[in-house]
Amino acid sequence: MSLSPTETVRAILRQRFAPPEWVLLEELAPKTGGGTGYADAVAMNLWKSRGYAVCGMEIKVHRGDWLRELKKPAKAEDVFRYCNTWTVVALPGVVQAVELPVTWGLTEVQGGRLIEIVKAPALEPDPLDRPFVASLMRRGFAQIDKLVELRQRQAIADAHEKIEARITSEVERRTHRYEDLKKAVAEWEAATGLTFGRYGGPAREIIQMAQHLERLRFQFADNGPDIGFAFLGTLADNLQHAAQVVREALAEADVEGDGECAKKEAR
Repeated sequence: MSLSPTETVRAILRQRFAPPEWVLLEELAPKTGGGTGYADAVAMNLWKSRGYAVCGMEIKVHRGDWLRELKKPAKAEDVFRYCNTWTVVALPGVVQAVELPVTWGLTEVQGGRLIEIVKAPALEPDPLDRPFVASLMRRGFAQIDKLVELRQRQAIADAHEKIEARITSEVERRTHRYEDLKKAVAEWEAATGLTFGRYGGPAREIIQMAQHLERLRFQFADNGPDIGFAFLGTLADNLQHAAQVVREALAEADVEGDGECAKKEAR
């Protein structure tokens, strides 16, 4: 999800002025109950060693917006008077340094970073009064809800991204598996001359017979599996020779084959 130029600048400011040292309050009014002179952002330091500094900021991403700001210098005064510094945070080329009021600094957003172009001079702020403190607190509570919503949206976006990545990975895996199977079937059809259709495969009994013959080929082949089924011819010759030897032995013993010996003994 792409951000607008203004939201991009705000996101960078949130990273720069983050807890526990800072709290960043956006679109801050000088008091509750209505009024004008909103500041685009105010960052308040929470550490005593830093003097609880209050830094006011205006965000400018368009040249025309900045030129209109120059024509109304009093617009920022209501919040400006409470700040230790006042800075314009702009995209490159929007604000020229020579155009700045003497009490303002200039920071540019370049490559996702905040680059100080003109250092904001130290000011002498008014003490924080109750109306301004009330505005700070109201904006703080409002931003808690906004922050929770932003985090929820980000969590949902991250979850969707992970789901999409998993779906893409699974589709790719299954596509590769399908291509491998398709290739294997094509090779089998080319080797056998058969068509592997829905009912075109060989019967299970034929497959089992082929498996048995394959095992026999390895068991009886003396010269390794490369001789094919030539061992079956050798086996037939050996059986025929054995039968001839048996018949000759029977003849020498004056015993006839085919059960005649058993018949004589019965008589």
